[in-house]
Amino acid sequence: MIFLQTSPQLTLTDIAKIETELSIFFPPEFTSHYLQYNGGYPERDVYAWAGGGTTTINTFSSLKYRGFSSVEDTNKDLILLENYLPTGIVPFATDDGGNFFCISARLVDFGCIYYCNNDHYNIYNHEECLLLLERSFKTFIENLSR
Repeated sequence: MIFLQTSPQLTLTDIAKIETELSIFFPPEFTSHYLQYNGGYPERDVYAWAGGGTTTINTFSSLKYRGFSSVEDTNKDLILLENYLPTGIVPFATDDGGNFFCISARLVDFGCIYYCNNDHYNIYNHEECLLLLERSFKTFIENLSR
């Protein structure tokens, strides 16, 4: 998998500082990916839904640097300011419609990848807009196609 127009390369220290700032730990495969590709556009950018249909990933957010968007800023906006997503669900990419792809940093579903469909947002149930896509970041990346 190749990513285009990525932000500057990260170090483990950079990622550790972001984890501390967000009070989370990223799954190791997510950290490894971001050490190699910090945000950007995936060369294979189509995710196929299990029930049919596809969605195109617009961009992966960067860490530390304010490229297209940053994971930290999106996390602060959607969790701390707007109370939109449950704590521990970290948005890392968007589709062409502005919906989010998120990774879980929660103990109960650590590393799972969710699709946050903004059309299904429920102010009383923050989990309702989340659709489980994959059990790991690695599987999510492997299942992207063109």
